[in-house]
Amino acid sequence: MAPKVAQILGATRAALAVVVAALAASSSSCGGGAGGGASDAAGDVTAVDRVGPIDAGQASCDRYQAQIGAAPSPPFDVVQQIFDDNCTTCHALGAALDLSPGISYAHIVNQAAPAVESCGGILIVPGDPTSSYLYQKLTLSHPCAGAQMPLDELFTSQPLPACMISILRGWIQAGAQPSTGSSPDGAAPGG
Repeated sequence: MAPKVAQILGATRAALAVVVAALAASSSSCGGGAGGGASDAAGDVTAVDRVGPIDAGQASCDRYQAQIGAAPSPPFDVVQQIFDDNCTTCHALGAALDLSPGISYAHIVNQAAPAVESCGGILIVPGDPTSSYLYQKLTLSHPCAGAQMPLDELFTSQPLPACMISILRGWIQAGAQPSTGSSPDGAAPGG
């Protein structure tokens, strides 16, 4: 190998190592903290700190189950908490899909998937989890577009624990009802 080529390859490897290290340490991506991030299918969005990391696993599930209590099906309040803890880092104001509190219900139930999702579909089909595109994005390792959600700070799929998927499935199966005391769009009264 010519000395010039070896020098270029060495510099390229060093630069790549710096970029990888910066990405790993960065708090500017979707799963890692404040700053700009990205969705799986398009465009930059503003990220916020993730409240409860996905790897909290059983502790988060226990907290969600305590919120559900003896209810016949998971209430949307618990579904929103799952979104808050695992999704709104990327899916907030300015994203193709906004799962922020007070507006997420109106953005997902009986609504088409964002245009950036090439295969689309209805995000939440009340009573039918397997036909709900959002449920597919959370449960299929190879959904028809993009990657399985949610993504971590290196944009690698980090599937939700089975207990969270079960809560989301139960809510959809029971008709994807809004929070008690919510307006028809799912927002809190007066909001």
